Amino acid sequence: MDTLKQNKALINKDNQPNKRVELPMHEFFFINFISYIIPLYFCVGLVILLEYFLLFIVSIDFSLHLIILPPILLSIYYLFIIFFIELAAFWVRRWNRKNQPKVGIFKRVLDNKESEEGRLIQYYHRRGFILRSCIWLSSKSPFPWLVNRALRKVGHNKIGKNVIYCNSYVGLEFTELGDNTFFYPTSLVSSHSVESIFGKLSLHEVKIGKNTIIYPGITIGPGAQTKENDVIYPNSLLHKNWRGIEDKAYYQGVPAKPLNCEKEK
Repeated sequence: MDTLKQNKALINKDNQPNKRVELPMHEFFFINFISYIIPLYFCVGLVILLEYFLLFIVSIDFSLHLIILPPILLSIYYLFIIFFIELAAFWVRRWNRKNQPKVGIFKRVLDNKESEEGRLIQYYHRRGFILRSCIWLSSKSPFPWLVNRALRKVGHNKIGKNVIYCNSYVGLEFTELGDNTFFYPTSLVSSHSVESIFGKLSLHEVKIGKNTIIYPGITIGPGAQTKENDVIYPNSLLHKNWRGIEDKAYYQGVPAKPLNCEKEK
């Protein structure tokens, strides 16, 4: 009974109103102003200048103008996302000088912002806020490959060549993805886990080897690692600190275990 009461006390303590992460209002304003408004104004101004040049200086035919206008607008949209990512990277570099990202297991301190772990949690949530904006903007655009650019420049992840996410959930930080890694839809990579019962936040690097195929419905937890040419079949779990077997390449299950298939003979 004493243990039960203690657990309830911990849960109630975590649910107190002051136990939440908030971005300061002035910082929220400046982040949104610089990251959204400045690139938007720049791109709108560029469109106006191009339209003026084409219609009044070059005086192209109106039908030709209608043909070339969509590629121009797509190019401006692409430029807007690039500009947005660069400004987001500026904010993250600024934060990293104040509190460098690190892996480990940390107390989830939300009410003491001046402590070392409190500052780490605050900046961790700041980076997540702006990185999610970059990922959403890139993945919902006609240029989904820009997600990798955001993960490299803003999240400082190591993303190899020809890494493809097909409408999957990407790892925000501390991921190393080898060349030709392929993620099917609904797969998920997470380098962090919030263990609220114990009041802990775990951050561990996820490493995916070259030529790994991640099928749908797969969850990859913090610290998990795959080898080159591994294949993880649908609805499998690579739990925290998961490791495969040296001479096996095909896995499935919860947790994922080696399959005895003809391809491995």
